Parts: sequence; C-alpha cells; structure tokens
Amino acid sequence: MMDINELRIFRAVAHKGSISRAAEELHYVQSNVTARIRQLEDRLGAALFHRKSKGVALTASGHLLLDYAERILRLVSEAEETLSDRGEPKGRLVIGSMETTAAVRLPSLLSAFQRSCPEVELSLVTGPSQTSLRRLLDFQIDGAFVAGDVEDDAFVAEKAFEEELVLVAPPSVDPFEKAGSLKILVFQTGCSYRAQLERWLAAAGMAHFQAMEFGSIEGILGCVAAGMGVSVLPRSVVERSQYRETCSLRPLPEDFATMTTWLVRRRGEKTGRALQAFRDLAIAR
Repeated sequence: MMDINELRIFRAVAHKGSISRAAEELHYVQSNVTARIRQLEDRLGAALFHRKSKGVALTASGHLLLDYAERILRLVSEAEETLSDRGEPKGRLVIGSMETTAAVRLPSLLSAFQRSCPEVELSLVTGPSQTSLRRLLDFQIDGAFVAGDVEDDAFVAEKAFEEELVLVAPPSVDPFEKAGSLKILVFQTGCSYRAQLERWLAAAGMAHFQAMEFGSIEGILGCVAAGMGVSVLPRSVVERSQYRETCSLRPLPEDFATMTTWLVRRRGEKTGRALQAFRDLAIAR
C-alpha cells in the first residue's frame, strides 16, 4: 500500500526530473530517495521513470500515477489545513443565541463575519440561555450567546454585550393594580430575562403571578401592547420593534436593571480558526 510520504517523494522526482535535485529539495539523502522510488515501483509492478544519463523522465505509468498523486496530495493538504486550522477559516460553524440577541445584536455581526470569512458555513440556532449551554456541552453548537451568570467551569465566557433591562408594560395601565391577577409574558424556562423578572417580583413581594410562555419576541410585545401582561426585555429590543409606541418602558431597580450577554465556548478545547475569527469580531464590538 502506498503511503503519503512515498507520493511526495515521487512527485518531487517527477517535477525535478532528477533524483538528486528531489533529494536536495526534500532534505533527504539521494540513496534514500532512490530506494523509496524502487520500492514504490516494485509494489505497483510498473516502472515509473525512464533512467537517463542525466536525470529521469516519467513513463506512461508514471504520468498516470502523477495525476493521482497530485489529486491525493492536494486533498491531504486541504484536510490538514482544515483540521490543523492553517490558512483561511473554513468549515462549519454553529452559534447558539437568545432570540432577543439574534434579533437586535447579531445581524450586523453575522454580516461582517460572512464578509470576512466567506468559506465558513455559518448557522444560527436560537433558544434560551440554558438550552444553548446544554447544546454546547452536547457538541451540537460551537459557541453561544447567553445572558446572566455562567458559573459552570466547563465553559469559557467572555463579555459580548451589556443590556439595559426594562419592564415592558401596556400603555396607561398599572399592571400591578391587581397583583393577584398579574400575568408575565415570557419565553420558556431557561430564559435569563424571565429568571430576572421572576427574581425581581419575588424581591418586591409579588410572588403570585401567572406565566404565559411565548416562542417569539413579537408575540410577547404584541400581547403586552394588547394589555395582557408585562415582561422584562432589553431596552434595545423594544425600541427597535414595531411596538415601541404601543408599550410603556419602565426602569427596574438598580440591582435588576442590567444583564451581561456572554459569548461562551467549551473550556479545554482548541478554538478553531472559524470560531476564533467569530470571537474576535464579537468581542471587539
């Protein structure tokens, strides 16, 4: 069976037309190159070179093998480049994100990344922060934007954004007038903004409420505007939505008014060039 090193030696001899010049290029002794070529010819049962007084020339079999060798070595080079992360970033990159971050913060970032790394196949998977962290541990995604504290030592977390959180309420209605019938409009359990709202309500002595779960920002904001309940969301999300004029934004107490969004990746794992390039863009913004 041929090995990669034999094909490299064969290609060098074919290109140089000389065993001595090929040996010089490869930093091998000439006798070693000669022996490897003979071994290859014996294994294939075909002469690959015509021996001349000065140098060598490819036989018909040699020309045929050279075509295969060039293709094989090119594929090997591409595989090594991809797996060892040399050269331009390429391959597949899957990023997890909260719905809110995907809607407001990521469009410009994703666009800039695709312009700078066109060979990368980029995918975005949205979900609550805790879901993204589970996906990251399960190797379903390569990195994730999550909000709140990231305390698991399995992750490396770097600050990406700082969000101002606001209470989003129906216009000209006191949502707390009837505390017993308070409804909060939120994403599913695992959402950091939901957890922040629930912590604030508990700290304020309003532990009794009904949670209505939604799958989209537009659904939450539309129902808030219709007077169905309240939510806590980043100010940037609400101010960029079509509901900015039909919802009232109220400040939260200082202890609950901000939340950091982190770009998280697995600890103890070599960061590929694609993820590193994405990280460099995200953290610099």
